[in-house]
Formats: sequence, structure tokens, C-alpha cells
Amino acid sequence: MSYLGYTKEEFLVAGQDAYNYQGVGNPHKFAKIQPGERVLDLGSGLGIDSFIAAHYVGAEGKVIGLDISQKEVMHATKRAEARGANVKFVCADMEKMPIPDEEIDVVISNGAFCLAPNKEKAFKEIFRVLKPGGRIAVCTSTIKMDLQPGVNWPICMRMFAHIDSLKPICESIGYKDVLVDDTDSLMQYELPGFDEVKEQEQKLTEKAQDDRFKVHVGSSEFRHLKDYDMNKICARVTVIAQKPASV
Repeated sequence: MSYLGYTKEEFLVAGQDAYNYQGVGNPHKFAKIQPGERVLDLGSGLGIDSFIAAHYVGAEGKVIGLDISQKEVMHATKRAEARGANVKFVCADMEKMPIPDEEIDVVISNGAFCLAPNKEKAFKEIFRVLKPGGRIAVCTSTIKMDLQPGVNWPICMRMFAHIDSLKPICESIGYKDVLVDDTDSLMQYELPGFDEVKEQEQKLTEKAQDDRFKVHVGSSEFRHLKDYDMNKICARVTVIAQKPASV
């Protein structure tokens, strides 16, 4: 989380829940959530980004975490109750959200958007629920080139949008000031300050060391992916945009 730009304050807000972090970026760097705002966290998972958003909106604001996984919604709900967090978690599809029109000030998402089957439909739903002048910060994984045919790619990669398609999709829907930020886009990277962990890994078996941090670890079905440079094929990005004040 530190590598992705989360602040010390945000990490402290996450607390023990930080161990459940599942994201690919940091939407809070761009969302700039303010007290009293209504925030929607799409693909909220176990709730970490929702809890951070709740910290920013305060008692006068509102945070909704939406996820398609009933088990994760149940877990996040229990954690919200235990924390006394101002967050409501709902189980729903981001392509068909049970949220009224023009209800939300800010939409954030961290990692789940790449698995939406229809990216345009999902962006349209976000546009619908945003208030005029509302904004988005969607962290997602993308592909930078067409996937080589004849290769057994994981279904998640096959669902990634092409990085060049995101801005045109958003602009065609009506978003303004669309930016696809790729300043921190590496899929594979060395974490700084990891010496202690590396020393511990020396005690592991050679196979375990080889598998550490690789795509689909332990799956013989995707063992061939170790020969590919994922930084050339994929990129983590944040889609930043705004709904016009008058539509």
C-alpha cells in the first residue's frame, strides 16, 4: 500500500484490515474525497478503500461499497459494524446498480473494474448515478497490446480493456477532463525495504522462491506465463474523469 501511494494516515485508518487489501492502485490520490460527500466504492471487496473513504467523508457523508461477491459483502459488513464505520455494503452488479440517478459525488474503484464484462455499460452506469459535477477515480488493469492468439491466457487478462480504449469510451458517454494516468503502471516490480522478507525467502524451497509474486502461482495450467514480460503486455492505470455540471 505504501508503494502504491497510500499515506500513513490512510494506512492507520485501514488498521488491521490493511491485511485484506486487494487493489491495484490508489484511487484516493485522485478522488480527493471531501467531508459530507457521498462516495460509491465499486468492487469494494473486503472494504479497505470504503473504510478510508468513510474517514474522509466524516459523519455527515455517506459511503456505499458495492461488490458482486456475497461473501465479501458479508465480511465487509461485519467489519463495518465492528469498526462503527459509516459504510453500507451491498451485493450487486456494477453494470446494473440499485442506486438512484445523480446520487453520488465520487465513484472510486480499485481492481474490480477490469473484470466487468462490458466496460462501456459499467462506465454508463457510473455516469448515471453521478451527480452533475461528480467525479471518478477508477484503478484498473489493462492490456497494452492484443493478446497473442493460441496462448492460454487467464480469463482475467482476456477481460482487460485495451488501455487506448478507455478515454474514447468515457468521452463518448459524456465525461469531461478524462485522463488515463499510467505514471505507476508496472505489473511486476520490486518492493523497496523488502530485505527482511527476502532473507526469510532464502529459507524457502527453490520452487517456492521461483513462484513468489508470479501470475497464477502454483497453477500448472499457466506455468507458461513465466516466459512473458507482463510489464510489456499489461499496465495498471487510473481513469480520472468528471461528469459535466450540466448535462
